[in-house]
Amino acid sequence: MSAPKSIRRTAIQYGAVFSLVYFTLIFFSHTYVIKQLSDESRKQHLNKELGNFQAIIEAESPTTDDLSNMINQFEMLLGHAIVIETASGSVLASPNFDQSQLQGAAEKPEGFIHIAQGANTLFGLKRIFSASEKLASITVLETEGALSERPLKAHLTLLGASAVLLAILLALIGTTTHLTLKPISRIKEDLRRLQSGKQSRLNPHVPEEFRPLIRQLNDLLELSNRRLDRHRRLNSDLSHLVKTSISANLAILSDIDTLPPSREDVVFMASNLRELDKSLKYRMSKADISGRQMGRTCMPVEITASVITVMEKIFPDTVFRLHTNLPENFSWPMERQDLSELLGNLLENGGKWCQTTVDVTIARTSSGLSIEVADDGPGISPEAAATVMNRGTRLDETVAGFGLGLSIVSEIVEDNLGQMNMGTSKNGGASIVILLPLPD
Repeated sequence: MSAPKSIRRTAIQYGAVFSLVYFTLIFFSHTYVIKQLSDESRKQHLNKELGNFQAIIEAESPTTDDLSNMINQFEMLLGHAIVIETASGSVLASPNFDQSQLQGAAEKPEGFIHIAQGANTLFGLKRIFSASEKLASITVLETEGALSERPLKAHLTLLGASAVLLAILLALIGTTTHLTLKPISRIKEDLRRLQSGKQSRLNPHVPEEFRPLIRQLNDLLELSNRRLDRHRRLNSDLSHLVKTSISANLAILSDIDTLPPSREDVVFMASNLRELDKSLKYRMSKADISGRQMGRTCMPVEITASVITVMEKIFPDTVFRLHTNLPENFSWPMERQDLSELLGNLLENGGKWCQTTVDVTIARTSSGLSIEVADDGPGISPEAAATVMNRGTRLDETVAGFGLGLSIVSEIVEDNLGQMNMGTSKNGGASIVILLPLPD
């Protein structure tokens, strides 16, 4: 597949093609219109001349010789040929025209006629007198080229004017295209500055048509930076965690040749390794957070029902209830793994801390999607809620409960540009509301 051409080059090429089509249409339309106007003008003046000639004949009742003289004078003054058919059947015609063509006029029907013979073409008007005792018909003729110069001049004038207007139009279109594409040049400059590290985001002040694209690119840049920061932090945490655990176990095993480890030492090492495994799994789950992905969708209602089924097996004495008016096939632009991880941690925390019931409410709002998980347990203290909501601050990750789960939930919500609010449910327990905005 060939690389797409530049917009300017494409506009020039289309402009050239459209100009050719435009001139072709102008040429044929001018030819047709001018011919129609020329024919109409000829018909009018031929009709007037024939009427005048007829009025003279009817007023003076000339003889045949007089008619011949009148034909000669008419031809001399106007340059038109006259063909007269008398009632007796004789034909009088202008002597200076091709007689074979003039004789052909006698065979034509009444009305406007064309007589073509060789290179000469005659255009004329024939009128038949059925009630006259002297005349059978009168025909006034002129050569096709008699008025051809004037239509040609008009034709050339119109084409010249059209060419000038087209040149002005193309210049205006070119100027408009140049001014319209200026923002693209600024976007290209922003991209170069972004690649060179001189700026971290693209300028959002662009024309309306480019705003969704720039917004998506900035979201991708922000997501990429958050992922990089998270992985750096996780690598640092993992390094410290593993080093500490190994050092503790090596301290016990360093004297194994002289002093075998006691039962308490073995229990400590096993507990230490279990905590290490638990922390590693937790940090790996945080590393798997995808964040907002363009083109990815999931079905929140179906995922929630699946997570509830799993939680009912983990907490058989807890009642999990789903409240929603959305259909099961309702889709939302979010990575399925992120939403499943988010709901799993929220419901697990609710199952651990509730007395009997955990309620999950999913609703579509004007600004996005709302997910609320409420329980009837002791709730979350304002101090704990404020701590877990602070960016970069986590609760004790070695204690089961709100620490691990809500830290993961907070990162997922942040990477999906959402909000997490904590409060008290109507049953006195904890209420955690997740607001996920609709992508622009």
